[in-house]
Amino acid sequence: MFKTVSLAVVSALCISASAVAAPHSVSGIILTYDLNKDESLPLEEFVDARRARFNASDSNKDGVLDESEYVYEWEGKVEKRLAEDRKASVKQTHIRFHAVDSNDDEFITIDEVNAVGERSFSRMDSDNDGVVALGDPEPAPRRSASQEKDDKPELVQRPMLRMPTSHNIEGFVTLYDPNGDEKVTKEEFHAVRKAQFQRTDENSDDKLTEQEYVLEFEDRLDAQIEKTHEGQIKQTYVRFEVLDTDENGKMTFSEYMVSGFNAFHRYDTNGDGYLTLADPAPAPRQQEQSDTTTAQVSE
Repeated sequence: MFKTVSLAVVSALCISASAVAAPHSVSGIILTYDLNKDESLPLEEFVDARRARFNASDSNKDGVLDESEYVYEWEGKVEKRLAEDRKASVKQTHIRFHAVDSNDDEFITIDEVNAVGERSFSRMDSDNDGVVALGDPEPAPRRSASQEKDDKPELVQRPMLRMPTSHNIEGFVTLYDPNGDEKVTKEEFHAVRKAQFQRTDENSDDKLTEQEYVLEFEDRLDAQIEKTHEGQIKQTYVRFEVLDTDENGKMTFSEYMVSGFNAFHRYDTNGDGYLTLADPAPAPRQQEQSDTTTAQVSE
């Protein structure tokens, strides 16, 4: 039996199966499902871990998951991950305050903000033409001290919470292009940052305390958490609908494993039945171009 669904829904499943349902990297999959913590995940162990997760989600123990059970289980994980990501982000914001406070007087001035901004703009202006524009070459990626010492890959869970970033060309232009011409001059860049400084300076004394600096970031952080949570839960409902191939409102373990097997085999690039950090990275997914084409999902 086949169920015909719009490609928009199938695309949503592809996104959610890799980026939402299953951890969105080989590291994430291993960290989530490696029961014996040996940093190697055979398919059998993966299936056992998924079975345990399925059974734990089956609150009424009828051997299948209804929509509420499926969504409730994932929502709990989303809320835990977002809380962990928030804590880490706030901690990093305190560290960032002291990095910007170059004279260690417990305040940040606009001059200190501009000094950091100059370095940031120069890094992003990789072709040295005084403008950061869409289509410019990306700057070389930053490397941490630990990466400089050891290139051995590490098991790391990617954060679920992602704030808008100025560390790539697209993000930089999105944040600092006030007139929408897809490029940022240095004057525009500093004007936007000055306006941000003034909004953060609650008592208008031309300097930022650590509390002002962190509270402003927390406001943006919490708005992004709400947006991320909403998006994650919407995707979970879509995923249930697509994986429930017989449309009976119940998900069997076989249906549940469709996204699991897809994720496992995507990252098992050498086809040996094991996931390890030594496996070559998979090819990037190709985004679907049409929302009107139909596709068949086999039962």
